[in-house]
Amino acid sequence: MPGTPNDDARGLHAPPVTNDVLQRTAAVLGVRVPEKWEEDFTVMLASARDAMEQILGMEDFVIQPDLERFPRKDVSRPAVDENPYNAWATKVTVENTNSEEASTGLLAGKKIILKDNICLAGVPCDFGTKVFENWVPKTDATVVTRVLEAGGQIIGKGTCENFCSYGVSNTAASGPVGNPYDKTRSAGGSTSGCGVLIALGVADLGIGGDQGGSIRIPSSHVGIVGLKPSFGLVPYTGIISSETTVDHTGPMSQDVMSNALLLQVIAGVDGYDDRQLAGTPFPNQVPNYPALLSAARSASALLDVSEKVPNPALGPPRKMRIGVLKEGFDFPAMDPRVAACVKAAVNKFEELGAEIVDVTVPGHSAVPMLGRAQRYVQLTGCWCGSDRLLSIATNSLLGRHTGTRQMNITDLTEQLLPWTQKKYENLWYVAASYMVSGMYAEMNYPQLHGKIHNLMRKLKLEYDAVLRNVDILVMPTLPWVAKKLLPADAPPLTQLKDYDGLTSNTLPFNLTGHPALSIPCGMVSPPEGPEELRLPVGLQLVGKYYDELTLYKAALAWSDVFNWKEM
Repeated sequence: MPGTPNDDARGLHAPPVTNDVLQRTAAVLGVRVPEKWEEDFTVMLASARDAMEQILGMEDFVIQPDLERFPRKDVSRPAVDENPYNAWATKVTVENTNSEEASTGLLAGKKIILKDNICLAGVPCDFGTKVFENWVPKTDATVVTRVLEAGGQIIGKGTCENFCSYGVSNTAASGPVGNPYDKTRSAGGSTSGCGVLIALGVADLGIGGDQGGSIRIPSSHVGIVGLKPSFGLVPYTGIISSETTVDHTGPMSQDVMSNALLLQVIAGVDGYDDRQLAGTPFPNQVPNYPALLSAARSASALLDVSEKVPNPALGPPRKMRIGVLKEGFDFPAMDPRVAACVKAAVNKFEELGAEIVDVTVPGHSAVPMLGRAQRYVQLTGCWCGSDRLLSIATNSLLGRHTGTRQMNITDLTEQLLPWTQKKYENLWYVAASYMVSGMYAEMNYPQLHGKIHNLMRKLKLEYDAVLRNVDILVMPTLPWVAKKLLPADAPPLTQLKDYDGLTSNTLPFNLTGHPALSIPCGMVSPPEGPEELRLPVGLQLVGKYYDELTLYKAALAWSDVFNWKEM
């Protein structure tokens, strides 16, 4: 960063400490060490440097993968003719060599695709970028280990967008990812490849990442089921972080029941991820979602709600009460045909016996502004490479690790640092813009990040208040169906203008942490035609913290009766 001593050696080794180095370091803070302290401070800084150098020379602690039990086979980059949608990043076969676990585990026989920001030891991780190349993680993410222990077969990594920084599938360094319904249209992002491979039936299940909608956006665009779980329910250990306060990872699938199955496998405390708040269950406490859903289905009780603690506002056991969020439908970017499709789908719940009520959360409309500020301030820390008093959270891509006690992917930081002009220009423009905007915010609005977090908490409380009187909230996942892909080199403002409002209904629940499930609920033609082309529309269901079961029950009740492709 400009103004930082030893810019050319960031992340490597610093020069010996002199009085000049001391004063140049102090100057970054806007101060000068008084002359009467200078000699002593130089000695003290030199001592600190020695300790830092010694730590950098120590062998790092890395969670070791069990390569004997879970060997990696046939790692390859697919040929162009094997990758018509550009959805594959890497192919590999990883499965459990314990025949009993492989044949009897919850995921036995299931093929799983991983987003290409999830560490799989021995397999390249591209992260959608050319800022670094040929990085091969040394560890397995917790979700990887849990999938393999449950008998699942990992078949590869799905293309993700450049630095996971956009919800449109034209930013990956390997090229655009096409939508299965029309290859010239966006498949959504940033978990673009996984969504496509699941929609095509190549993979049964996928694990995506979601910081602003990156599981739910592709799920909506390609017509699959995608869950952003409650914040911290699924450990993020071993996954490249964008920002620890909004990092989520979760299941993607062709149907509701298999989504619930994968969540059961990957959820629960892992002992490493401090995103997992008080209240997060241990793995053996995670609900058996499929069994509970099957029991409710058999009893024709998917929309029944029984209160463990009587709530006077809700009354005795009853049918589910569903809140239609006014602000989730009423904003400028919303295609009225998409809104009508979702409202028609919601009305079907009434046919099934649920109670439908209109609700309002005024703060929902302010989220786009809050979200932009949050990403500028917080993601900058992920990509710059120093730890300042005003920096936030993990900030892993910039080398900043503040206030967290998780397993850090330090070998990735070494790949990123030092930043160079070439690396910067290999970023897609959104990420490159975040770096500059965030530095500007840090330099000029040092109080901003604290206020953002306060407002995020206020927003959570607003949703919580409404969710005390309804069981779930519903709204469109996205304001439109998949749009035509613009060229990746289209001017930044052109691209931003075309997609302004995309995350209006997804980002809020990254900021608050509430679980949010997208299911396909109908099909609509693109506004520009052709009329015979029909594209998936997503319905988003939002629930109380750790109450994914209620979301699944509602989604299964609907999908058991109605065929979204005929809606």
